Amino acid sequence: MRTDIDGLDEAIKNELENWSNGELRRAVNESLEETAAAAAESLRRGGPYRERTGKYTKDWTHDQRSSRTSVITGLNGYSVYNKKHYQLTHLLEKGHQLRKGGRKVGNVKAFEHIAPVNETLGDLAVSKIRQKVRG
Repeated sequence: MRTDIDGLDEAIKNELENWSNGELRRAVNESLEETAAAAAESLRRGGPYRERTGKYTKDWTHDQRSSRTSVITGLNGYSVYNKKHYQLTHLLEKGHQLRKGGRKVGNVKAFEHIAPVNETLGDLAVSKIRQKVRG
């Protein structure tokens, strides 16, 4: 694209807006979806707990939030969740009282398996975005 020196600033501004609105937004959205998929896969592999049936770990999935698309940036939000056994996530992550007797009899040990995955997501998303933007 050719332009004269008087319209150079406007041409640079237009090209930057076109690049950031199209390519960058697409790269960031793809990277965020890949990061959510990687988090769900990591949780599907299991944690420090012994699972008898395997039903809890196989139900981890990710999905795009329809209400979390930013109007300003156009970036999508993603959720990683357990489809059928969502009630167990907090109980396994934080521990709980025993079913009979409460805290007097004893507690069930906490098995942190969501927090470690959550801590690595930020770095993973940034590295995927850098990889897509730089080519």
